[in-house]
Amino acid sequence: MRGNLLYVFFVLSILFVNAQEIDSVFVTLKREVDVLKDTKSKITALIDAGDQFIDKDDVKAEYFYDKAYNFLLEESNLEKAHVLLQMGRIYRTKGDYGKSLNLLLESKMIYENQNEERKYAEVLVDIGILYRYLRKPEKAITIFNESINLATSFNDSNTIGRSYNMLGGVYRVLQKYDSSKYSYNKAQSIFKDLKDSIKLNEIQSNMAMLYGRQKRYDKALEIHLKCLEFLKKLKDQNNIATGYSNISFEYRMLKDYDKALKYADSCLQLSKEFGFKQHITSAYRSKSRIYKDLGMYKDAFVNHTFYKRYSDSTFTVNKEKIIKGIELRNELEKEKLELQRINDRKELMANLYAALSIVIFSFSVITALLISRNYKERAKRAKDKLEKEKLKKEILAQKVKSSETELKNLIADNSMRLEFIKRLTQQIKDDKDSAEDKNVKRYANGLLLKLQQQIITENKLSSLQDKISEVNKNFDQNISNKYPSLTKTEREICSLLRLNLSIKEIASIRNSTTDSVKAIRYRIRKKMEIPKSQELENYIQTL
Repeated sequence: MRGNLLYVFFVLSILFVNAQEIDSVFVTLKREVDVLKDTKSKITALIDAGDQFIDKDDVKAEYFYDKAYNFLLEESNLEKAHVLLQMGRIYRTKGDYGKSLNLLLESKMIYENQNEERKYAEVLVDIGILYRYLRKPEKAITIFNESINLATSFNDSNTIGRSYNMLGGVYRVLQKYDSSKYSYNKAQSIFKDLKDSIKLNEIQSNMAMLYGRQKRYDKALEIHLKCLEFLKKLKDQNNIATGYSNISFEYRMLKDYDKALKYADSCLQLSKEFGFKQHITSAYRSKSRIYKDLGMYKDAFVNHTFYKRYSDSTFTVNKEKIIKGIELRNELEKEKLELQRINDRKELMANLYAALSIVIFSFSVITALLISRNYKERAKRAKDKLEKEKLKKEILAQKVKSSETELKNLIADNSMRLEFIKRLTQQIKDDKDSAEDKNVKRYANGLLLKLQQQIITENKLSSLQDKISEVNKNFDQNISNKYPSLTKTEREICSLLRLNLSIKEIASIRNSTTDSVKAIRYRIRKKMEIPKSQELENYIQTL
């Protein structure tokens, strides 16, 4: 017993030194935070300070988180979710499972609303751990598997490893040792790849507990002692208390009761120092069983009484009701949130339909306006085209009329010339008859012959006007439409060719040379693309 007391005194001395060091850091951080004026900077500093103490001193960590939480009461952001998660872990360590669950569920809801799937999966692990402590293994298994599936979707190895590690503990309690070992091996493989020595030490400790369940106490004790040395270097007080408790159990199973009591006392003193209610409960239960094994029933009863007192404060019917109430409230909040989301979606769809209707209506109006505008433009273009065609026809008609006038003038000139030639002929005849010189008569006869030929030609010209008017009725318009490349002169020649006049006659009418008329005929044949085997006059007469 004296050895046990000395060991406890040694442990307390170490704790005192560590506590002084932690207190010094706490005072420094507190002073640094207090001088900050900017609220945002102060919140960030408080959270960072809390994170620094979370694995060393829950009380001091809670101090900083509580200060940060007061600034974030009206918020629903990621900073608040982080504070709620850390405080949930602290209250779980303190054994206040109802408050822990409430904080963790609120944190989970914020992460869900913010679509932070990684943090959401992380919170699920902590909620699963809590249900394991609440002795609801099946629910814990469901939550751990949900976390694994979610974390696998974005390859979050750390959360997957934590979930498998916790699953191993649940299966161990359910005495499903193969499933427990499989889960621990999965977790160990993941954290080896991540080179996370802290998590690997935790898994080794859990594997040792599995060996203890399988009554391999020597192997379990060897691993627990190594893990404890590692934890002391980290100054992780909560897990150090767990290590003391586990080692006490293995020594008890090996019937080394002095050492079992020594480690149980160490667990008790450390847990009281830091307020680890769950470990206090476990320590009193271990001591009660050790004293019972030793036949020291009075001491066993005293420690059992303490165990019941702390156990009842952690697990009571009232607390069970509180936890169920928290779960129910969380479900109601989830349903309310889902209902709000449904209403938001309905409102969004209604707004989308309204916007779509406006877009469709606007599109229809714009389309109608464009169609109307296009129709008006086409109608205007058609009207302009019609006006141009009408103007062209008027110009063409004017040209035809002008040509007819010129032709009439030409015919009138021909008529006067014919009348003059006839009178001249008659005068020459009269003069010839009275002439006695034979040479004069012979010259007069030759001249009369030429004049007679000219009279015949002039007679033809005098009847030309009626024929041209008859032949050219709509002909000029048709040939102009069919062969727009023909010039005015070429169209006039076509009209004369339609009368079946010879090249010489056409040249005489137009007062031009026969070569000029031939050249125009050649151009007309080329533009009309008439083959050489076909007569030009015959083709023109078919038009």
